[in-house]
Amino acid sequence: MSDFIAQNFNLIKLNLLPDFNTFGLPDFNKPLPQWPFNFNNHLLKDIIYPISLNGYIALSISITYFISVKIINQIILNRQLKYFKENNDEKLKLPSNLNKLKPVPYKITNYKIFKIFVIIHNIFLCIYSIWTFIGMTSTIHKISHILVPKLFKNLKSYDNFTGFELFWQGICNNNYLEKNLWINYNDLNLKGLTFYSYLFYLSKYYEILDTIIILLKGKPSSLLQSYHHSGAILCMWSGTRFMSSPIWIFVVFNSFIHSLMYGYFTLSCFKIKVPKWFKQSLTTLQILQFIIGGSLAVIHLFIQYYDHINNKFNSCISTSSEAAAVYINVFYLTPLTLLFAAFYIDSYQKKKNIIKKNK
Repeated sequence: MSDFIAQNFNLIKLNLLPDFNTFGLPDFNKPLPQWPFNFNNHLLKDIIYPISLNGYIALSISITYFISVKIINQIILNRQLKYFKENNDEKLKLPSNLNKLKPVPYKITNYKIFKIFVIIHNIFLCIYSIWTFIGMTSTIHKISHILVPKLFKNLKSYDNFTGFELFWQGICNNNYLEKNLWINYNDLNLKGLTFYSYLFYLSKYYEILDTIIILLKGKPSSLLQSYHHSGAILCMWSGTRFMSSPIWIFVVFNSFIHSLMYGYFTLSCFKIKVPKWFKQSLTTLQILQFIIGGSLAVIHLFIQYYDHINNKFNSCISTSSEAAAVYINVFYLTPLTLLFAAFYIDSYQKKKNIIKKNK
Protein backbone atom coordinates (compact mmCIF):
# COMPACT_ATOMS: atom_id res chain seq x y z
CA MET A 1 0.00 0.00 0.00
CA SER A 2 2.78 2.44 0.90
CA ASP A 3 4.55 1.69 -2.41
CA PHE A 4 1.39 2.45 -4.35
CA ILE A 5 0.80 5.78 -2.55
CA ALA A 6 4.43 6.90 -2.77
CA GLN A 7 4.53 6.12 -6.49
CA ASN A 8 1.32 7.96 -7.26
CA PHE A 9 1.63 10.95 -4.99
CA ASN A 10 4.46 13.27 -4.06
CA LEU A 11 5.93 13.13 -0.59
CA ILE A 12 4.89 16.75 -0.08
CA LYS A 13 1.60 18.54 -0.71
CA LEU A 14 0.62 22.18 -0.32
CA ASN A 15 -2.68 22.50 1.51
CA LEU A 16 -5.12 25.36 0.95
CA LEU A 17 -5.64 25.96 4.68
CA PRO A 18 -3.59 25.34 7.84
CA ASP A 19 -4.48 22.42 10.08
CA PHE A 20 -7.55 23.26 12.18
CA ASN A 21 -5.64 22.30 15.34
CA THR A 22 -3.23 25.20 14.84
CA PHE A 23 -5.93 27.68 15.77
CA GLY A 24 -5.86 27.85 19.55
CA LEU A 25 -3.78 28.61 22.59
CA PRO A 26 -0.42 26.87 23.00
CA ASP A 27 -0.06 24.08 25.54
CA PHE A 28 2.20 25.50 28.24
CA ASN A 29 2.19 22.13 29.99
CA LYS A 30 3.82 20.47 27.00
CA PRO A 31 6.98 18.56 28.07
CA LEU A 32 10.21 20.47 27.63
CA PRO A 33 12.54 19.55 24.78
CA GLN A 34 14.95 16.81 25.73
CA TRP A 35 18.20 17.97 27.38
CA PRO A 36 20.34 18.80 24.29
CA PHE A 37 23.80 18.13 25.68
CA ASN A 38 25.79 14.93 26.13
CA PHE A 39 26.86 15.70 29.70
CA ASN A 40 24.68 15.50 32.79
CA ASN A 41 24.88 18.16 35.47
CA HIS A 42 22.08 18.32 38.02
CA LEU A 43 22.20 22.11 38.43
CA LEU A 44 22.20 22.83 34.70
CA LYS A 45 19.91 20.02 33.53
CA ASP A 46 17.28 19.89 36.26
CA ILE A 47 17.17 23.47 37.52
CA ILE A 48 18.62 26.07 35.15
CA TYR A 49 17.42 24.42 31.92
CA PRO A 50 13.72 24.33 32.94
CA ILE A 51 13.91 27.86 34.37
CA SER A 52 15.49 29.22 31.18
CA LEU A 53 12.61 27.83 29.11
CA ASN A 54 9.93 29.19 31.43
CA GLY A 55 7.78 31.60 29.43
CA TYR A 56 7.26 33.99 32.35
CA ILE A 57 11.03 34.29 32.80
CA ALA A 58 11.63 35.02 29.10
CA LEU A 59 8.77 37.54 28.98
CA SER A 60 9.85 39.27 32.20
CA ILE A 61 13.46 39.67 31.07
CA SER A 62 12.36 40.91 27.64
CA ILE A 63 10.01 43.54 29.07
CA THR A 64 12.47 44.57 31.80
CA TYR A 65 15.20 45.04 29.21
CA PHE A 66 12.97 47.15 26.93
CA ILE A 67 11.71 49.42 29.74
CA SER A 68 15.17 49.77 31.31
CA VAL A 69 16.64 50.92 28.00
CA LYS A 70 13.97 53.60 27.67
CA ILE A 71 14.74 54.89 31.18
CA ILE A 72 18.50 54.85 30.66
CA ASN A 73 18.09 56.52 27.25
CA GLN A 74 16.58 59.54 29.01
CA ILE A 75 19.55 59.69 31.38
CA ILE A 76 21.92 59.55 28.39
CA LEU A 77 19.97 62.28 26.60
CA ASN A 78 20.11 64.55 29.66
CA ARG A 79 23.91 64.10 29.73
CA GLN A 80 24.09 65.02 26.05
CA LEU A 81 21.92 68.12 26.53
CA LYS A 82 24.00 69.22 29.50
CA TYR A 83 27.20 68.77 27.50
CA PHE A 84 25.74 70.71 24.58
CA LYS A 85 24.78 73.67 26.77
CA GLU A 86 28.14 73.73 28.56
CA ASN A 87 30.23 73.56 25.38
CA ASN A 88 28.29 75.77 22.97
CA ASP A 89 27.16 79.34 22.72
CA GLU A 90 23.75 79.99 24.28
CA LYS A 91 22.51 81.36 20.95
CA LEU A 92 23.23 78.06 19.20
CA LYS A 93 20.02 76.11 18.80
CA LEU A 94 19.67 72.45 19.51
CA PRO A 95 19.60 70.27 16.39
CA SER A 96 16.09 69.35 15.32
CA ASN A 97 17.14 65.70 15.40
CA LEU A 98 18.43 64.97 18.91
CA ASN A 99 20.10 61.83 17.59
CA LYS A 100 22.73 64.15 16.13
CA LEU A 101 23.84 65.31 19.58
CA LYS A 102 27.44 64.43 20.38
CA PRO A 103 27.88 61.25 22.44
CA VAL A 104 29.02 61.72 26.03
CA PRO A 105 30.90 58.51 26.92
CA TYR A 106 31.34 57.27 30.48
CA LYS A 107 34.89 57.09 31.83
CA ILE A 108 35.01 53.31 31.64
CA THR A 109 35.10 53.51 27.83
CA ASN A 110 38.52 55.16 28.01
CA TYR A 111 40.06 52.17 29.72
CA LYS A 112 42.04 49.74 27.59
CA ILE A 113 40.31 46.75 29.18
CA PHE A 114 36.94 48.02 27.96
CA LYS A 115 38.18 48.38 24.40
CA ILE A 116 39.70 44.89 24.52
CA PHE A 117 36.43 43.51 25.87
CA VAL A 118 34.45 45.07 23.00
CA ILE A 119 36.83 43.52 20.46
CA ILE A 120 36.63 40.07 22.09
CA HIS A 121 32.84 40.41 22.33
CA ASN A 122 32.47 41.07 18.60
CA ILE A 123 34.98 38.39 17.58
CA PHE A 124 33.22 35.84 19.79
CA LEU A 125 29.78 36.58 18.34
CA CYS A 126 31.17 36.51 14.80
CA ILE A 127 32.81 33.10 15.29
CA TYR A 128 29.80 31.75 17.21
CA SER A 129 27.44 32.88 14.43
CA ILE A 130 29.56 31.18 11.76
CA TRP A 131 29.70 27.99 13.86
CA THR A 132 25.92 28.04 14.37
CA PHE A 133 25.20 28.66 10.69
CA ILE A 134 27.42 25.76 9.61
CA GLY A 135 26.13 23.48 12.36
CA MET A 136 22.43 24.14 11.78
CA THR A 137 22.61 23.81 8.00
CA SER A 138 24.65 20.63 8.41
CA THR A 139 22.04 19.23 10.80
CA ILE A 140 19.20 19.93 8.38
CA HIS A 141 21.16 18.37 5.52
CA LYS A 142 21.94 15.22 7.50
CA ILE A 143 18.36 14.81 8.70
CA SER A 144 16.96 15.13 5.19
CA HIS A 145 19.70 13.16 3.40
CA ILE A 146 20.51 10.46 5.97
CA LEU A 147 17.59 9.91 8.36
CA VAL A 148 14.78 10.36 5.86
CA PRO A 149 16.40 8.08 3.23
CA LYS A 150 16.74 5.40 5.93
CA LEU A 151 13.00 5.69 6.50
CA PHE A 152 12.10 5.40 2.82
CA LYS A 153 14.86 3.01 1.75
CA ASN A 154 12.41 0.13 1.18
CA LEU A 155 10.27 2.09 -1.28
CA LYS A 156 10.93 1.29 -4.91
CA SER A 157 10.26 4.88 -5.95
CA TYR A 158 12.78 6.36 -3.50
CA ASP A 159 15.28 7.25 -6.23
CA ASN A 160 12.70 9.54 -7.79
CA PHE A 161 12.22 11.65 -4.65
CA THR A 162 13.50 15.20 -5.15
CA GLY A 163 15.71 17.15 -2.77
CA PHE A 164 12.74 19.46 -2.17
CA GLU A 165 10.62 16.56 -0.97
CA LEU A 166 13.37 15.13 1.22
CA PHE A 167 13.96 18.56 2.75
CA TRP A 168 10.36 19.00 3.88
CA GLN A 169 10.18 15.41 5.07
CA GLY A 170 13.21 16.11 7.22
CA ILE A 171 12.23 19.51 8.55
CA CYS A 172 8.62 18.76 9.52
CA ASN A 173 7.98 17.35 12.99
CA ASN A 174 7.66 13.75 11.83
CA ASN A 175 6.84 11.73 14.93
CA TYR A 176 7.45 8.54 12.97
CA LEU A 177 11.12 9.22 12.37
CA GLU A 178 13.53 6.81 14.01
CA LYS A 179 13.67 9.23 16.92
CA ASN A 180 13.01 12.91 16.41
CA LEU A 181 14.67 15.79 14.56
CA TRP A 182 15.04 17.70 17.84
CA ILE A 183 17.36 15.29 19.65
CA ASN A 184 20.99 14.29 19.15
CA TYR A 185 22.05 11.24 17.13
CA ASN A 186 25.44 10.37 18.57
CA ASP A 187 25.91 7.40 16.24
CA LEU A 188 25.68 9.78 13.26
CA ASN A 189 27.59 12.59 14.98
CA LEU A 190 24.45 14.67 14.48
CA LYS A 191 23.16 17.36 16.80
CA GLY A 192 19.39 17.86 16.85
CA LEU A 193 17.60 21.16 16.38
CA THR A 194 17.28 21.68 20.15
CA PHE A 195 21.07 21.82 20.52
CA TYR A 196 21.53 24.77 18.15
CA SER A 197 18.21 26.52 18.79
CA TYR A 198 18.64 26.43 22.59
CA LEU A 199 22.18 27.84 22.40
CA PHE A 200 20.99 30.49 19.94
CA TYR A 201 18.15 31.34 22.33
CA LEU A 202 20.68 31.86 25.15
CA SER A 203 22.82 34.01 22.85
CA LYS A 204 19.94 36.49 22.59
CA TYR A 205 20.40 37.27 26.27
CA TYR A 206 24.13 37.68 25.78
CA GLU A 207 23.56 40.09 22.88
CA ILE A 208 22.02 42.54 25.34
CA LEU A 209 25.66 43.50 25.92
CA ASP A 210 25.47 45.26 22.53
CA THR A 211 23.03 47.73 24.05
CA ILE A 212 25.08 48.15 27.24
CA ILE A 213 28.18 48.96 25.17
CA ILE A 214 26.28 51.60 23.18
CA LEU A 215 24.88 53.19 26.34
CA LEU A 216 28.31 53.28 28.00
CA LYS A 217 29.64 55.05 24.91
CA GLY A 218 27.19 57.83 25.68
CA LYS A 219 24.69 57.20 22.90
CA PRO A 220 20.99 56.34 23.38
CA SER A 221 19.89 52.95 22.11
CA SER A 222 17.50 53.22 19.18
CA LEU A 223 13.97 51.82 19.19
CA LEU A 224 15.11 49.50 16.40
CA GLN A 225 17.78 47.93 18.57
CA SER A 226 15.77 47.61 21.80
CA TYR A 227 12.76 46.18 19.97
CA HIS A 228 15.02 43.85 17.98
CA HIS A 229 16.72 42.38 21.04
CA SER A 230 13.64 42.07 23.25
CA GLY A 231 11.57 40.46 20.50
CA ALA A 232 14.32 38.05 19.47
CA ILE A 233 14.34 36.59 22.99
CA LEU A 234 10.62 35.78 22.80
CA CYS A 235 10.81 34.41 19.28
CA MET A 236 13.66 32.05 20.06
CA TRP A 237 12.00 31.03 23.33
CA SER A 238 8.72 30.11 21.63
CA GLY A 239 10.38 28.18 18.81
CA THR A 240 12.63 26.23 21.18
CA ARG A 241 10.10 25.69 23.97
CA PHE A 242 7.35 24.38 21.67
CA MET A 243 9.77 22.61 19.31
CA SER A 244 8.36 24.38 16.28
CA SER A 245 10.28 23.31 13.17
CA PRO A 246 10.32 26.77 11.47
CA ILE A 247 12.76 27.91 14.16
CA TRP A 248 15.48 26.64 11.82
CA ILE A 249 14.75 29.67 9.64
CA PHE A 250 15.43 32.13 12.45
CA VAL A 251 18.64 30.36 13.45
CA VAL A 252 20.03 29.88 9.92
CA PHE A 253 19.13 33.30 8.53
CA ASN A 254 20.01 35.26 11.65
CA SER A 255 23.32 33.48 12.27
CA PHE A 256 24.36 34.17 8.66
CA ILE A 257 23.56 37.88 8.95
CA HIS A 258 25.25 38.10 12.35
CA SER A 259 28.40 36.50 10.94
CA LEU A 260 28.69 39.46 8.58
CA MET A 261 27.49 42.06 11.06
CA TYR A 262 29.84 41.17 13.91
CA GLY A 263 32.65 40.74 11.40
CA TYR A 264 31.99 44.34 10.36
CA PHE A 265 31.90 45.49 14.00
CA THR A 266 35.22 43.75 14.63
CA LEU A 267 36.85 45.53 11.70
CA SER A 268 35.45 48.83 12.98
CA CYS A 269 37.09 48.20 16.37
CA PHE A 270 40.44 47.99 14.57
CA LYS A 271 39.65 51.21 12.66
CA ILE A 272 39.56 49.30 9.37
CA LYS A 273 37.43 51.23 6.93
CA VAL A 274 34.61 49.22 5.36
CA PRO A 275 33.12 50.34 2.02
CA LYS A 276 29.76 52.03 2.32
CA TRP A 277 28.21 49.58 -0.14
CA PHE A 278 28.93 46.75 2.31
CA LYS A 279 27.07 48.47 5.15
CA GLN A 280 24.17 49.27 2.84
CA SER A 281 24.10 45.70 1.53
CA LEU A 282 24.10 44.38 5.10
CA THR A 283 21.00 46.42 5.94
CA THR A 284 19.35 45.20 2.73
CA LEU A 285 20.13 41.59 3.67
CA GLN A 286 18.63 42.14 7.11
CA ILE A 287 15.38 43.38 5.57
CA LEU A 288 15.33 40.48 3.11
CA GLN A 289 15.85 37.94 5.89
CA PHE A 290 12.72 39.20 7.63
CA ILE A 291 10.58 39.17 4.50
CA ILE A 292 11.82 35.83 3.12
CA GLY A 293 12.17 34.20 6.54
CA GLY A 294 8.72 35.27 7.70
CA SER A 295 7.12 34.07 4.47
CA LEU A 296 8.95 30.74 4.66
CA ALA A 297 7.82 30.27 8.27
CA VAL A 298 4.19 30.80 7.29
CA ILE A 299 4.50 28.26 4.46
CA HIS A 300 5.12 25.57 7.09
CA LEU A 301 1.47 25.94 8.11
CA PHE A 302 0.31 24.85 4.66
CA ILE A 303 2.76 22.01 4.00
CA GLN A 304 1.66 18.38 4.35
CA TYR A 305 4.11 15.49 4.37
CA TYR A 306 3.50 11.86 3.49
CA ASP A 307 3.40 9.57 6.55
CA HIS A 308 5.11 6.33 5.51
CA ILE A 309 3.85 4.49 8.61
CA ASN A 310 0.16 5.45 8.50
CA ASN A 311 -0.05 5.87 4.71
CA LYS A 312 -1.55 9.36 4.82
CA PHE A 313 -0.58 13.01 4.63
CA ASN A 314 -0.05 14.96 7.87
CA SER A 315 0.35 18.68 8.45
CA CYS A 316 3.92 19.89 8.90
CA ILE A 317 2.65 21.99 11.82
CA SER A 318 -0.31 20.31 13.44
CA THR A 319 -0.59 21.76 16.96
CA SER A 320 -1.44 25.18 18.37
CA SER A 321 1.85 25.19 20.28
CA GLU A 322 3.99 24.76 17.16
CA ALA A 323 1.86 27.31 15.32
CA ALA A 324 2.13 29.82 18.18
CA ALA A 325 5.86 30.15 17.52
CA VAL A 326 5.12 30.99 13.87
CA TYR A 327 2.50 33.58 14.80
CA ILE A 328 4.79 35.18 17.39
CA ASN A 329 7.63 35.44 14.87
CA VAL A 330 5.42 36.96 12.16
CA PHE A 331 3.89 39.40 14.65
CA TYR A 332 7.43 40.40 15.71
CA LEU A 333 8.94 40.58 12.21
CA THR A 334 6.29 42.86 10.68
CA PRO A 335 7.12 46.04 12.68
CA LEU A 336 10.80 45.08 12.76
CA THR A 337 10.89 45.06 8.95
CA LEU A 338 9.31 48.52 8.91
CA LEU A 339 11.84 49.81 11.45
CA PHE A 340 14.73 48.50 9.37
CA ALA A 341 13.19 49.98 6.21
CA ALA A 342 12.91 53.37 7.95
CA PHE A 343 16.54 53.03 9.09
CA TYR A 344 17.62 52.21 5.52
CA ILE A 345 15.81 55.25 4.10
CA ASP A 346 17.17 57.56 6.81
CA SER A 347 20.74 56.26 6.55
CA TYR A 348 21.14 55.91 2.81
CA GLN A 349 18.33 57.28 0.67
CA LYS A 350 18.05 60.65 2.40
CA LYS A 351 21.82 61.14 2.28
CA LYS A 352 21.83 60.30 -1.43
CA ASN A 353 19.13 62.90 -2.06
CA ILE A 354 21.08 65.54 -0.09
CA ILE A 355 24.24 64.81 -2.10
CA LYS A 356 22.30 65.10 -5.37
CA LYS A 357 20.82 68.43 -4.32
CA ASN A 358 24.23 69.81 -3.35
CA LYS A 359 25.63 68.78 -6.74
